[in-house]
Amino acid sequence: MKTEYLPSKTARRLVVQHFPPVRLGLLALIALVFSACTPTGYTPPVGVPTRAAVEIDSGEPAISISPTSGSAGVYVQVTGENWSAGSLVLIALRDERGRSGILAASTADTAGTISTGFLYPISPRWLAAGTHTVLAYTSDGRNEATALFQTGEDVEVTATAATDTTAAQQADTATPTPTVTPTPTLTPTQSATPTLTPVPTPTPLIITDWRGDYWNNPTQSGPAQLTRNDLVIFFNWGEGAADSSLGVDHFSARWTRTLNFDAGIYRFNIEVDDGFRLYIDNALILDEWEEGPSRTYTVDVPLSTGRHTIQVDYFERTGVALMRFWWERNDSFSGWKGEYFGNRDLQGNPVLVRDEPQIDFNWGEGRVAPNLPEDHFSARWQRRVSFEPGTYRFFLRMDDGARVYLDSQLILDEWRDGADRTVNVDVTLPSGERALQVEFFESSGVARVGFWWQVAPTATPTATSTVEAEPTATETPTETPESAPVETPTPTETTELPPTETPTPTETTEPAPVETPTPTDTSEPPPATPGAEEEPTVTPTAQGS
Repeated sequence: MKTEYLPSKTARRLVVQHFPPVRLGLLALIALVFSACTPTGYTPPVGVPTRAAVEIDSGEPAISISPTSGSAGVYVQVTGENWSAGSLVLIALRDERGRSGILAASTADTAGTISTGFLYPISPRWLAAGTHTVLAYTSDGRNEATALFQTGEDVEVTATAATDTTAAQQADTATPTPTVTPTPTLTPTQSATPTLTPVPTPTPLIITDWRGDYWNNPTQSGPAQLTRNDLVIFFNWGEGAADSSLGVDHFSARWTRTLNFDAGIYRFNIEVDDGFRLYIDNALILDEWEEGPSRTYTVDVPLSTGRHTIQVDYFERTGVALMRFWWERNDSFSGWKGEYFGNRDLQGNPVLVRDEPQIDFNWGEGRVAPNLPEDHFSARWQRRVSFEPGTYRFFLRMDDGARVYLDSQLILDEWRDGADRTVNVDVTLPSGERALQVEFFESSGVARVGFWWQVAPTATPTATSTVEAEPTATETPTETPESAPVETPTPTETTELPPTETPTPTETTEPAPVETPTPTDTSEPPPATPGAEEEPTVTPTAQGS
């Protein structure tokens, strides 16, 4: 079947006006021959959004959206594949007039996938019934992909339409007023003219996205110089001004918005030059209110289902002005999934979630994060680890209390107030993946916690070399064969251990192999307590009864 290429109505009207019927018939014949030569499936090269929505070859960047239709305020989930790992992918809408502002952004992971979403904007331009193009593109402009979103006829945009019609009615009723007084007494006309002034355009400021307040000082002092609707917080002003009413340097801004979230963990990203603060539901999550060059911060925050208010504060001192803020749902962790609670009993929902490479923290008397107290907080770390078959020695250092679970079984238990101390236990494991969980609470004073393991020494465990091992996580030192079995154990070391510090009864649940416990085993103090007077926990290397 051949596709006919018909001229537009305007073109046909011009032909009828300027050509006689004979020439018109000749032109029709030429058009018929032309259509017969046109290849099947030909689409005119017009800049229509459907052109970008063609099926993308495998191996090239692609996106899909859910849902594919809706109206203002619907949350559109965007997923994609085949993007360059680590590339920043921006999401926008596009029509014949060009692109919208950036609606969302996502960084492609090592597999080249992206996942983000946005609220469909409340704007007559994007709510007109029909098909609209969701555009994903890299910040360097080299790659892009599209998907189509359908809007219906029942979109409610009455707020903007009502204000526009009222303004038009006021303007229409105002024009006849001067013509009513044809007499030279023009003074009434002067009084009638001011009635036109109640139609100022800045008055009906409608905030549909982010409310952006801007100050001409870096401290957000006094009333805002400018308030406007910002589609996204994704600005790189360079050395220019954020607005003509603001200075190039020494200004500040605040963006606020309330959004619906599904329950989950969300990773918030900030790229900034100079300083910023991030609040969620009035809780300070990140505080970097200081001058500094361009840098990036991320934080994982668990959110419950429902509406949450986000506030981002920013200030620019001198030089480059940059502020970009976006988020994405985070369901995977490369290291330990660390959850932090604002109480010492792991109760309720965590106020902070982080992806942490190891458990080795010494917070002293400071805070873990701005939204956590200095004292009376707790944390939980979870991870799955593959082990080769063998006997492993697990170490736990803490101030105040902590405990460790292996495959849901309690293997180390020091859940009590106490000063800096280290305990360990030997566990024989078959080959396979194991679930590890470490829990910690801080009562008052210094807060620190560390957890690591190593292959347990074989033969007579008099290895004094393990005393020198650093408390870094996941240590599997090869020095164990170097421990000289010739050295006779010095039982005097056991006298230095307080008898009260033998409590790790749970270790008996994981009996070690045949070796019988020798008192010299107690010479294997935790590697992380140099200079500590109390090394009570070295004794719990009980290998079974």
